[in-house]
Amino acid sequence: MNKYRQCMYTVILILTCLVASPFIFKQIWDTSSAKKSKADKKEPKFIAAETTAPGSEEPTTEAQESTEAQEKPSEEATTKADDSKNTFHFGQSDASYFDDALFIGDSRTVGIKEYGYLKNADYFCSVGLSAYKIANEYVDGGTISDKLSSKEYGKIYVMLGINEVANDTEYTITQFRSLLETIREYQPDAIIYLEGNLHVTIAAQTENITNEGIDALNYKLSELADENENVYFININEVFDDETGSLTPEFTSDGIHVLGKYYETWCDWFCANTVIYGDAPEAETTTAAETTAAEEPEYTEEEQYYDNSGDTYESYDSYSNDSGYSDDGNYYDESGAYNNDSYNNEY
Repeated sequence: MNKYRQCMYTVILILTCLVASPFIFKQIWDTSSAKKSKADKKEPKFIAAETTAPGSEEPTTEAQESTEAQEKPSEEATTKADDSKNTFHFGQSDASYFDDALFIGDSRTVGIKEYGYLKNADYFCSVGLSAYKIANEYVDGGTISDKLSSKEYGKIYVMLGINEVANDTEYTITQFRSLLETIREYQPDAIIYLEGNLHVTIAAQTENITNEGIDALNYKLSELADENENVYFININEVFDDETGSLTPEFTSDGIHVLGKYYETWCDWFCANTVIYGDAPEAETTTAAETTAAEEPEYTEEEQYYDNSGDTYESYDSYSNDSGYSDDGNYYDESGAYNNDSYNNEY
């Protein structure tokens, strides 16, 4: 009898296993599939796009180019306020575009002359040059009138104003207007580029020199350009600004001038933002807010440069002096009268 029961229990156990096994296998299969599906849906790791600083040779990725292309405004031809002006767009030119160009400016333009690669252009620039005293300033033995009458120029670039940014803005603009009249007297057909003044770093701001004041003067310069035939305002600041709208500390050693190697970046930006008359091609996407990364220059940051008398200054990357800030060491207050307070530096 006991033997009979054992056989029955064995048969029942076997039958139970046979009946239950499909459900057990199905449960195992479902569990395995669920785990695999969950693994497949794991979120990808996000890699932020890197920002290429001026002077870097890192290429732009295809993803970045696609995003930028979507964000860029249409490059339809722009007509300035005067209906008689030609339709134009900002486009790319090579260095030969500047073979008939004249650059007028202060120490920032001296940097472009010394460290940039637009060597076929002419330059009328000196440390401390301002719109107030340019009519009587001698550079390389001649005045601005001498320079303008020496040959025919196709393009003239003007960057002045950092030495008078704290002065009465309207008075400063009258000095720029007088300079434009002088240029037009000698060069009636030249394209004139009024350059916005470069910002300074947050740390380099003083009571007299602030980025807010620089922006105010730059805005007035842009209005002056709009008022005049064949005069165009361009602004380099988006190339060198940090997120605060100030000169990026890593691009400068004195908070006022960019390092020597970045003047090639500046020249690249000039080439990418030249006035081209006529409708912009559909493929043209370059605007005045963009720049092309520059290759590393061959010189070192310790390279010396010389003034017009042959005297050697310290490295341009950290250049400053103790001269008066404006034309006679004074500056104009808001009423247009001279104020006896003087600046510490001249740029």
